[in-house]
Amino acid sequence: KREVRVESSAGLSDAEIQRVKADLVRKYGEGLQYEFLVNPDLIGGMRVRVGNDVWDGSVKARLDRLSNSF
Repeated sequence: KREVRVESSAGLSDAEIQRVKADLVRKYGEGLQYEFLVNPDLIGGMRVRVGNDVWDGSVKARLDRLSNSF
């Protein structure tokens, strides 16, 4: 089984959770095992990890990239 870790700055609604799951099933197929966590350090947005794939759409990641560009 492939493990999915979804971190968000605030708790996700049931509709948001279902949308995330549906998007991941379309990309990776069935048989995913999900873990949804709240991580206030992200400031906003979410970070999704599926195996070695990571999508970081958090405000913290954007601020870090901006800081590193200076």
